Amino acid sequence: METNAALLELCPEPLDRDVPDHRQHPAQVRLAPLTHPHPHPHPRDRPDFLSTPVPIFVVPMDSAPPGGSGSALSPDSCLGLNGHSRATLDGASRSWLLARLPARVSTAMATATHWELYGTRGLLVVACGEDARQMGFSVESVRPESSAPHTPCEVLTARESRIAAGRPAAERERLITRFWVRKDAAMQAVGRGLSVAPDRIEAGFPTDHGTVTVPCPYGIEVPVSVRNFTFSPSYEFAVATPEPLSLTPSFAYSVR
Repeated sequence: METNAALLELCPEPLDRDVPDHRQHPAQVRLAPLTHPHPHPHPRDRPDFLSTPVPIFVVPMDSAPPGGSGSALSPDSCLGLNGHSRATLDGASRSWLLARLPARVSTAMATATHWELYGTRGLLVVACGEDARQMGFSVESVRPESSAPHTPCEVLTARESRIAAGRPAAERERLITRFWVRKDAAMQAVGRGLSVAPDRIEAGFPTDHGTVTVPCPYGIEVPVSVRNFTFSPSYEFAVATPEPLSLTPSFAYSVR
């Protein structure tokens, strides 16, 4: 899906805020929901639900990070980093990248045995730790209202197309992008990548979280818990975990 150059407006929380210790019961991450909460609480919203936090860093790339060495990463460079992990970058590339990220992020990446990168224009998301291998992430920027309509019919199911068609033009592109990142994250979470046609996956649930069923070989269908997080009006972000794994993202933010 196409992206745009919209500037990021993140929640004003410092990047050096502590990420919860994996051994502790994590605080529930409750950013602004996309719609009204579902009347029946999701299991992860129960106070007695124990889950393992996975550190997630959300880093905009519109300016040089404080303390970074060399030239800063450009907004366009985030696209090239999308889908890379610690294993797919050689030592020199890893060093180059870590030198250009905020210290809190580069320190976490340097000490982690595994990390994964997800990017769209102007934004980089970093998921740290071995548990990130069992999750799927997807982030896309939303085209501005002034852009020409862009409706990738091959992404939507018939039901999702009807839902999108019934929305005002100003909301339609955001909704389509939201459906897409849910499907993309769910496919990544079960290791299917883009091997499944997105229009075979129903992800049009009305709340900020729900279950998406991903078709797999031999007629197997895998249920995946998918949650949207709203940290900017310019982006759609989704995190997916195969059920019933008990993993949850723990966020740290940067506004520079």
